[in-house]
This record gives sequence, C-alpha cells and structure tokens, in this order.
Amino acid sequence: MIILPAIDLYDGKVVRLTQGDYSRRREYQLSPVEAAKGFMAAGCSNIHVVDLEGAKEGVPKHLKELSEIAALGFFVQYGGGLRSAESVACALEAGADRVMAGSLIFKDMERASELSARFGEKIMAAVDLRGGRVVHSGWLESTALDAAEAVNRLSGMGFSSFLVTQTERDGMMAGTDASVYEALAARGRFIAAAGGVTDLHDIRALAAAGVDAAVIGKSLYEGGITLAEAMKACSE
Repeated sequence: MIILPAIDLYDGKVVRLTQGDYSRRREYQLSPVEAAKGFMAAGCSNIHVVDLEGAKEGVPKHLKELSEIAALGFFVQYGGGLRSAESVACALEAGADRVMAGSLIFKDMERASELSARFGEKIMAAVDLRGGRVVHSGWLESTALDAAEAVNRLSGMGFSSFLVTQTERDGMMAGTDASVYEALAARGRFIAAAGGVTDLHDIRALAAAGVDAAVIGKSLYEGGITLAEAMKACSE
C-alpha cells in the first residue's frame, strides 16, 4: 500500500479543514513547497494535493503551486475545482500526474465515459461519502449511490482508479472505517482511502482491506503519526 501525504491549499497556504467546513480552517506555518520537501526528505515519492479554494470557487486556483511541487519530482495527484474537461487538461499540463474529479463526474454520469476515454488512467474518480451516499459539489449535493454502486458503475465506464473519502471522518483524527473499502477492492482497480486516517492501526486495517493507497493529512501535521512510521507500517 502507498502512503499519500496530503497538502491542502487555500490562498497559497497549507491548511486543513474539519469535515470539509471552510469556517473550521487551520493554517500551518510552512509553504506548500516546504511541506512537500519535508515529505520527500522522509522518503516519500507520491503526494496528494487538494486545491480547497478551487473546490470552493469551481476553478483551479493553485496551478502555480502544483507546478512547483511537481518540479520536485513527486508523482502528484491533484484535485479541487476541476469542473470541466478543460480544467482537467490544465492541471495535467501544470504537472499533475493524475487528477481527481468528483463533481465533474457525478453531475452528469451519462457523460463520464467521455472523460475516461479522453484522459485514461490520468483521471481518478473522487467518491466522497456522507451518510453512506456519494456526495459532490463541496460535499453539499447528494446522490442516491452508495460507494459500491458508484465504483462498479464507473468501472464499467472505463475508470480504474478511485479516491474514496469518508467525509464525516475527515480532519477528525478519530480513525477510519476500513470495512467501507472491503467490497471495493478488485483486480484492475486502484482504491485510495481518505478521511480519518490517523494512526498505525488505521494503516494496517486499510492494507488488510485491500486498499492500494491511504491519504494522510491532519495527523501528519499535528503529531498523530509520522510519515516514516506510516510508510514502514505498509511494508510490515
């Protein structure tokens, strides 16, 4: 399993939200590049970058920071504000190796296959869960789909990678529910887990559930776990 340390961006700063609530935003006193260099020094080569301001505004706001982080040599997965195919293309051109799209996919699922056909493995479906259902548009709009239904349907439309986020656990440092992912893992799928990943128990539980990658954010910044510990637990 791969560890993906998270850098969430707002107004050029590294921040973390609690349960996606912009009024509960905490800023950290380091630049995006400084944060990325710290993760690289710990031996990490993959990184998860979220443009929170872009997600709020509906257009990417941190392509400059994306380019700077990509220039360090990371494999970068990037999301936030990618509400059009053109925005996806811009993010890839700016240095993203893989982009995460949720609203773009779930607002018009009938056309999702066009996105997978155009971008292939470079586009990842962001499956955000609240109350057991998929939500999008800043986690404010709900669908009738659960995680398995969404992943299975999108798999049939050509998607092969999925970021599945438990939004109610995001930023809470209260642990994740690995059972959410057990039914999703399948040959040919790449499943990344996010939301509440806090300690070594979470890392081991996700690995046992067949998850391919785990996103860790707040816990890295606030001492819940170190990146070195998390990466070591993946190989145990």
